[in-house]
Amino acid sequence: METLLFKELGFPILLVNPKMIEIRGHKLPDLNMKTLQDTVFRALIDKPARFTGAEVRFVRKHLRVTQKELARVLEMANHTVVSQWESKEDAVSGMNRSAEALLRTWMVTVVNEPERIRGLLEGGFTETLRTEPSGPLSIDMAAVA
Repeated sequence: METLLFKELGFPILLVNPKMIEIRGHKLPDLNMKTLQDTVFRALIDKPARFTGAEVRFVRKHLRVTQKELARVLEMANHTVVSQWESKEDAVSGMNRSAEALLRTWMVTVVNEPERIRGLLEGGFTETLRTEPSGPLSIDMAAVA
């Protein structure tokens, strides 16, 4: 099983079994970036730990909203709160649990998988939102279409 630590989306992601190509003597991952971004977005919904600042930034950009728009949706006072979360980089964002639960619920509606909301509400948030990050998000590339 080959793995690759990929950092090009702004935070570390462990790619498991990535397809590799050789270019000028260097082995590089053969990736469709749009597919990878969509896969990472979906994986973050169920990430068994709190979001880091870099992950919040990735989610916001994937949703194509500004810091001000995200603050409004999450009912924060203003965009500086979102800026503070994102500035935490690889540390826990500091986002309150209610805001993170709302963000993950919004993410589920974006991927149009409403059945996932029930799982999150029936205990998924309770455990997930108590857990500190414990390493990079892992994506099995064999399962990525």
